[in-house]
Amino acid sequence: MEKDMEQTPKTRHPHYYGDLIRKHLFFAAFVIMIAALLDEELRNFYLFVGLFGVVGFTILAGLTSPQKRSVMFIDVLVSAFMFLVFEYFAINAFVQYQNFSEPVFFLRQTIAVIYLVILYYSTKTMRYYEDAGK
Repeated sequence: MEKDMEQTPKTRHPHYYGDLIRKHLFFAAFVIMIAALLDEELRNFYLFVGLFGVVGFTILAGLTSPQKRSVMFIDVLVSAFMFLVFEYFAINAFVQYQNFSEPVFFLRQTIAVIYLVILYYSTKTMRYYEDAGK
């Protein structure tokens, strides 16, 4: 148990946020599964994302580690792409319903915000790798 608490320079650095990223990726997958049930307009999209994306995001969350810089880079790319997709969908929902409290808008915006947080922390982690490589 004490070994788990030890932090070595090789496996831990002050700007590694993989644990937080992992939790947010898993949470985003959970919210997407709920949205697939409630958002009728994008049901076909959610079926594709739900079947493949949720599994992929869960695998990505499981692979996230301080030793795998390439996985952290994929975290950046995936979170940026997913933020843009869901923010676009959220804006479309707002334009259509003109209401912030509409459940469809709220779900889409929630997913976009989760991916924005993942993008921020995965970018901070990548910045460390870039600085450490100099």
